[in-house]
Amino acid sequence: MDREFGVTFNSTPTHDFRALKDFLEVLCSDKAQEALQAARASEDADHSELGLSFLRGDRKRKRPQSPVGSPQPYVPSPPRSSSLFASPEDDPPSMRAESLLEFVREFNRGSVGESKLSTAAAETDTTLAKCKLVIWSRTKTMRDELKAASTNNGARRPLTSPVVLRFMIPDVLTAYLSLIFTQLEDPLVVESVTAFGPRERKLPHEQSDYLAFQGLSQHIAKMILSHPRVPVQILMNVLVSYRGLFVDRCTSCQRVLSAEGHIPPVARIWVPKVVADAKPTASVETRHGTDQGGGRWESRHTTCLYN
Repeated sequence: MDREFGVTFNSTPTHDFRALKDFLEVLCSDKAQEALQAARASEDADHSELGLSFLRGDRKRKRPQSPVGSPQPYVPSPPRSSSLFASPEDDPPSMRAESLLEFVREFNRGSVGESKLSTAAAETDTTLAKCKLVIWSRTKTMRDELKAASTNNGARRPLTSPVVLRFMIPDVLTAYLSLIFTQLEDPLVVESVTAFGPRERKLPHEQSDYLAFQGLSQHIAKMILSHPRVPVQILMNVLVSYRGLFVDRCTSCQRVLSAEGHIPPVARIWVPKVVADAKPTASVETRHGTDQGGGRWESRHTTCLYN
């Protein structure tokens, strides 16, 4: 008698042999033998769903088969050019600082910079605003001198680096271009471009309050970074292509506003003439002049830039 559990343990050999004898009698009984024979016959007739392998496989989580079959090897996409412009070999000669005033006059006359629309697009885009370009200065005295020099009504005042140009598309945008040079005979280098809303009162070094113009400034900064020596003439053609900023559709998703952020297509990508002719798109402006190799600027959302 175990006092802790209060149970009597009887483990004598006599008791164990008696229990074994009782089990043997039950096993040899007619009912037990008939049941064993029936089980053997059933096993011989059907061996499925028996064995340890079935139990082990049933416990595993079954994974559905792939609808496309075996996974295909990864094929990397062809490398893209790091520049968003046309080939540098097609660039016109870089503009020198001493030619800037003449370029501003010719631009405002419509002789340069105003991109020509295709025949189909010209019929639908007759309301596009005319662009205007001026040399910007913070002080009124310098502005008056530059205005007189640009109209050939006064003595020319030597330009000093950096020179800031103000590019305007009425009711669309205002952009400031900062150009640097060492001497008047040196090519102009675009330092930065900042875009604002047409009614924002901001200085060139500030930032727009609107996400659309912030994204536009960031995209042009990436373009300049990909081609630091881009000629001013080409960059002006890029800015001219924004005349239909709020009406042009993205050539990739065919939407005016992006699905994410609801931003107009502020990105621009250069499409050569051969590719452009293969997929004509309405209301897309082409770059002026044959020295650029022919082609057009396509409107894209930043999220659709490489789609």
